[in-house]
Amino acid sequence: MKRHVIAIALAAAAGSALAGPYSQPYALVEGMDKSAVKEEMPAAITKIDGKSTRNVRRSDPIEPGKHTVTVRFTTARVAQGPAEESRELQMDLEGCTRYRIAARRVESVNWEPKVYSEPIGECVKKFQAKK
Repeated sequence: MKRHVIAIALAAAAGSALAGPYSQPYALVEGMDKSAVKEEMPAAITKIDGKSTRNVRRSDPIEPGKHTVTVRFTTARVAQGPAEESRELQMDLEGCTRYRIAARRVESVNWEPKVYSEPIGECVKKFQAKK
C-alpha cells in the first residue's frame, strides 16, 4: 500500500514537472511578413524582458501580462538609421494571442514598429478562451 501511494505521488510530481509553456494560455510575438502593399518589413524580435530570444523571427510562448519587447530593423543592403538602433515596446500581452510586429517606413531611413494581433486558434480551442 505504501509503495502505491509513493508511486502515485511520484507520477503527480512528474506530471506537474512536464507542464510546459503550452499547458496554460500563452502569447507569441513574431516578426510580420514583408508587405509591399503596406510598405512594411519584418522586425527582428531581439529581447523579451531583457532576455535575448532564441529566434529573432518568433518568440517562445510567453506568459500573458505586461512585457518589454525589444525589436530591431535591418536589411542586408542598407543600414536603417543609427547602427544597432532598436525600439522597446511596452506590451500587455493577452493569452491565446499572436502579436506580429512590422517595421514601417516613416522617412527614408527612419522606421516605426507597427503591431498587429490575432487569436491563436489551437490555444483558444484548448483553453476555451473568449476572444
